[in-house]
Order: sequence, then structure tokens, then C-alpha cells
Amino acid sequence: MIIDVIDVNDLWKKKIRFWHYLKNIPYFINEYGGDFLSGYKKISTKNLYSWFRRTSYFGMLISKFIKDTAGEKKYKFTFQTQTMFNAKIEGVPHFIYTDHTTKANLLYPGINPREYIRSDKFIKKVEQAIYEDATVTFTCGSMVTNSLINQYGIPKEKAMTVHAGSNVPNWFIENDAKYASKNILFVGVDWERKGGPILLKAFEKVLKKHSDATLTIVGCNPDNLTLPNCKAVGKMKADKVAEYYNNAAIFCLPTLREPFGIVFIEAMHYKLPIVANNIGSIPDMVINDYNGYLIDNIVDDYANALCSLLGNPRKCKQLGENGYDYAQSKFKWDLVGKTIKTEIASHLFTLHAKDCIGQV
Repeated sequence: MIIDVIDVNDLWKKKIRFWHYLKNIPYFINEYGGDFLSGYKKISTKNLYSWFRRTSYFGMLISKFIKDTAGEKKYKFTFQTQTMFNAKIEGVPHFIYTDHTTKANLLYPGINPREYIRSDKFIKKVEQAIYEDATVTFTCGSMVTNSLINQYGIPKEKAMTVHAGSNVPNWFIENDAKYASKNILFVGVDWERKGGPILLKAFEKVLKKHSDATLTIVGCNPDNLTLPNCKAVGKMKADKVAEYYNNAAIFCLPTLREPFGIVFIEAMHYKLPIVANNIGSIPDMVINDYNGYLIDNIVDDYANALCSLLGNPRKCKQLGENGYDYAQSKFKWDLVGKTIKTEIASHLFTLHAKDCIGQV
């Protein structure tokens, strides 16, 4: 079997020319100019360039480049990750694996969707066709599957939740003593979007009942961190992050927008109870009073859940064990791959059988 890999980043570097950028200017102004002028999207050099690449023009152009690169080759099927372009080749079964849709941004109660959402023209000209052309779109979480069905009108049989696995090796070390450490762990790069300010407010209340509790922030260095017992260590390599997982009692991430949240899977693999927002696909991973608690973005509820766990190391351990078992049964890449492989094989067999009947 020969597998062709088409890397869109490589295509961009090889195919996109100066005149493509010039042609894209009116598309960018038309599709995103209003959002920048109104302040919905933040103005910065990095942000402007990022959105400049997310127009319907570039979406359709990349799709054309993919088809040109594939040429006249006879593929059994095609498989694409994420949905910023349409890699469908006429007459070839096409499968997608993605963690989000554009319209799913409308489903988060605590954010301004215009800050994250692509243009209506991109949705109509590019994204809608991506899902309609796919044989099946596999998703990381049920929120995305529901988005495909309810927001894009995709038939249920063409949208399937298969979940995801951890992206880093598991350096878990058995350490029951950590559950009595009263150390709360936050892991995230985008402090604001990941709900850091909410956690700080909750932790301030926690300290009134558990003055010896600690909060460790990994992945970022928020400004004005003045609360006692609170430490930010910034970005670091994955093996170093493992040390913090192995020495935490609780994992808490009150994220406001989360396409899937693989960090929750990592926390489960380290046997940590989880306290998180009841949004997106997080309910796929966190089950109330089984491996953690889901909170409706209320500071007092976060504080109460954290205090309850900090005062009960045995409960922390039990929820952590449950989460580990749950992750082993559902959130591992080999399981995800096996499910996708089985589903693709089933569709290819059905299509082949129909072809044979047609020939008879």
C-alpha cells in the first residue's frame, strides 16, 4: 500500500505567490474588516496575519492546490485532519477528523464568538461543502458531532464521535501521598481563555478554609499574581510538566472555550480528579462525582468543589482512579485509530459491494 501525504503548510510555501496575497485583500476586508473595526477581533500583527489566511479565497485556493497535487491518481480513499479546506477528490470516498467547527463557537456561553469565528462567507463557500462532501466526519467530541448535525444539517450517519488520546508520553508515577498535598494544578497557555481569572477568584475563597492549599500554574505567567501560595512556572517541556502532574492533588481548568481539551485526558492518565467548566465536549471526559466535577462557570461552585476535595484525600484518590480507568477505556490513540479504521473499512466494503452489484 502506498500512502501519499499532502502537507498544506508545504503547499502554502510552494504555491502561494505575491499576487495571491493581493487578490486576497478585498476578501479579507469584506469578511473580517467589520470585526476588527468593531473590536470583536483583536488587532495585532500576528492576529491580522492569522485571520488574513482564513478567508474563503484562500480556503478555495488551497482546495484547488490539493486536487492539482493529487492529479489523476486512483486513491482508495482520502483522509484529512481539520476543516480549513476541502480535500475531497471527485469519485473518491473522503473522511475527516476534526476537533471543532466554526459554528460551534456559538455554543459557548462565556465568550464573544466573533472573536474566534470565521466569516459567514467562509462557512457558506467552503466549510459547509467540506462536511457535505465527506463520507464521514469523525470528531473528537460530542459537541462537534452535534454541531455538524444541528448547525450544518449533516445527516447523523455522516458524523461520528471517536474522541482523542494524549499527545505526550505518560510519565505517571504512583504517588498516593499527592492527594493530601492540597496542591491544585492548572495547565494552559492562554490564561484568559482557559479561565485562569476564574480560578484565582475561587482559590482566594479556598484559602479562607484551607490556608495551606497551593495553586501551581503551568504553561503561562499571568500578570499581577499576588495571592499567597500561588506559583506560576510558565512554559516548559512535556517531561517537566509531568513532575507537576505527579505531585498535584487536583486538576482544575475553568476554560471558557475548548474545542476538545486533551489536557483533561492527560490529567486522567495521571490519576487526578478534575474540576472544570460544563461546556463543549468536556462532559465527554468528566462525569460528576465519578472522576471530577462539572461547574457552570460560577466562582462559588468552583471554590466549594475544590474545598470538598481538598478536605478529602481519599475522595481525590477514588476520583483519580476512576478517571484513569475511564481514560484507558476510551481516550487512547490506539483505540481512536482502531475505531476510525473499522469505520472506514466498513464504508469501503459497502461502496465496493454496491459497485459490484451495479456491474452485474
